[in-house]
Amino acid sequence: MLVGLGHVLLSQTALAAPARLPSRPAQAASFARACTIALPETKPLFTSEPAEPAASSKDEADDDSDDEEDDDDDPPQRGLVLPGSATCLSITGTVSAGMQRDSFRASRLGPPPPSDATSFSVSAAFRIATSHELSSGLRIGTAFGFTLYSPVDGVSENSIDEATILIGPWTFGLDASRFSFWTGDEFIFSTRVPSRTVGVIALELPLTESWTATLALEDPALGNTSSTAPIPSGRRVPDAIGRLVYAQGGWTVHGALALREIPGTPSRFGRAGILGATYEGEAFGHGWNLTAQLAGAIDGAPYIGSQLDARTVSRVLLASDATRGFSAVVSGRYEWTEQIASNAYLSRYWLEVPLPGQLRGEVRIDRLAANLVWTPVEGFKAGIESSIAWAKIALTGREIPVGLAGRQISTQVFIERSF
Repeated sequence: MLVGLGHVLLSQTALAAPARLPSRPAQAASFARACTIALPETKPLFTSEPAEPAASSKDEADDDSDDEEDDDDDPPQRGLVLPGSATCLSITGTVSAGMQRDSFRASRLGPPPPSDATSFSVSAAFRIATSHELSSGLRIGTAFGFTLYSPVDGVSENSIDEATILIGPWTFGLDASRFSFWTGDEFIFSTRVPSRTVGVIALELPLTESWTATLALEDPALGNTSSTAPIPSGRRVPDAIGRLVYAQGGWTVHGALALREIPGTPSRFGRAGILGATYEGEAFGHGWNLTAQLAGAIDGAPYIGSQLDARTVSRVLLASDATRGFSAVVSGRYEWTEQIASNAYLSRYWLEVPLPGQLRGEVRIDRLAANLVWTPVEGFKAGIESSIAWAKIALTGREIPVGLAGRQISTQVFIERSF
């Protein structure tokens, strides 16, 4: 009897036990995904696109091949979407090293020149960018870039080149001036000087498929002051910039105006204007481009000349100096083969500086530079570059640092690696 009762209790217990839950399927591993940092796309204010006829399969193939060629000419900045995130992150950088030889010849108006010298220069630039597109289609991005330079005379010139927040067509932060056009990025001497950056609030408005307008408020005092002419203190309003850019086919045309407050009694306004154009073409199976730029300013010296010129001027001018002048440059590039290209430019910087006790103060700088660059693989570059500069600085009673006035010939052999 007891045995039968035990069987009954065990059977009841088995019936009362909860059923086992089915095992969960194994979750797929999460991996980082490739992405592209894209600029915000804003619909043009004025569109006048005629209806296009239906394209044949051959035309579509041709269009696809053209798109591929365009992508090769202007590759996007690629990044990764990390697991659990919807933001594209990209980290890029450039490391360059070179050996430079400088020789000097003094001007009759300046101090004795320094002796010829050989130096080794190293720089490393890094940029971190993010991009996130909201469900509404609004794109939000950030960018932060800085450059580390090898010390010169025991002094390091590390600089922040960019620190911006992008919200649709708006840009806030520290960035290159919207006034600038030609920056000499193909020349190692220019890239070894801290970039000309400003505090900026900018709105970019595409007018048509070819025309883009930009309105900006800028503060040069927030940027790299080592590469700009002196900026007077006591200003109440930032500089105002208006820019219009045309890009169609092989042409890029850039025009801009700048207005800045000059504090004093009474206060006045400086102004500057610039017009530049670049044409890219192909001849006999080789690519080439030509750039020309002309800029003029009255009490707006920071807006004319290259960053090399501005660096020289910043060491001889005072913020209170009244100025007027212009700068001009012609630059060209020719691709001899797919791996070998050469670049050259000729520039002039002229600034009139009225000073008490002299008829006219003057700063004039002429530069000629050329290089030969070898790019065997993407991201690696090696070459040789040489430049000659003539500087005349006639400012009576003003101390001229050694090596600024006169002639300077510089030659550099360099290598560069980008990632």
